[in-house]
Amino acid sequence: MSVSATSFAAPGALPAIPAPSTVAPGIAGGAYNPTPAVAAPVSAPVSDNGFIPAPPMTGMPFNPQFNLFRPFNSDPSPEIQAALAVLGQTGNLPADEAYMKHMGLDVVFKNGAEALSLIQNRAIKVVFGDMGDTTAHAQWIQEQNTIMINQNYKGDMNPPTVYAIAAAIYHEAGHAARSGDSQTSIQEELNCLALNTLAYRYHAAMDPNYANAQSTSRLISDGVALYPKLFFDPDPQKQALVNRVIEKYGQLPMESEDHNTPMLPNNVGLAYRIVRQMQAPPPGAAFSMMA
Repeated sequence: MSVSATSFAAPGALPAIPAPSTVAPGIAGGAYNPTPAVAAPVSAPVSDNGFIPAPPMTGMPFNPQFNLFRPFNSDPSPEIQAALAVLGQTGNLPADEAYMKHMGLDVVFKNGAEALSLIQNRAIKVVFGDMGDTTAHAQWIQEQNTIMINQNYKGDMNPPTVYAIAAAIYHEAGHAARSGDSQTSIQEELNCLALNTLAYRYHAAMDPNYANAQSTSRLISDGVALYPKLFFDPDPQKQALVNRVIEKYGQLPMESEDHNTPMLPNNVGLAYRIVRQMQAPPPGAAFSMMA
């Protein structure tokens, strides 16, 4: 559903996104701690300020040496195969997933294994491809049943790049899920950005070398490592994230099929907040506050 310019009364200062106090471990004293995930033993006790890394999936130990995996029609490139293997071992940190949902996001998958199952069951191709002059890192192409990764990232088997490709595949699998149509929206992009953010933070929790990695790859610096900073910014208004989404996706409708904007009982969801800001009058203009 698209949103017309007259759908909302113009906002004043929107309420802050309140931090939940009981939704998941890692949240203490009524305030969510947005510090980066850190590596810790899976059996480590819960601390007031720490995340609990999700344990590796049963029978699929998290292996930074990258077992190779090739589903139907996938690119034989070792980077793609290794990234798919990593995706199958990727989880969502419970506190991170809870916070995403609290902001009005639908994370689509419980873990990377579900995304990998979707790729296998629908015989989705995962390939490197020429994306022209675009700065896009990856793209879901419905007509070709393909997740395309920018070929600029081919030829790099360094762990940070393989982790980042896995996170990009997780993102695009979110677009391919459900109806998998080519129509997107602000809500859908936020849902899928949440996936690559969850993947990055899981990989950083499992592999401390990744958390501290310095990379010049745009896939990392302007992609998977950027959005964790924006989603977990201590600013309760998430203004840097709002501005980034408006810049990249502001031309889209608020909702799309299978990616509806939830009505939250005590919160203003991110997609709703972004549309409200875009429809705000210029500074100094008269407006009526929303009840």
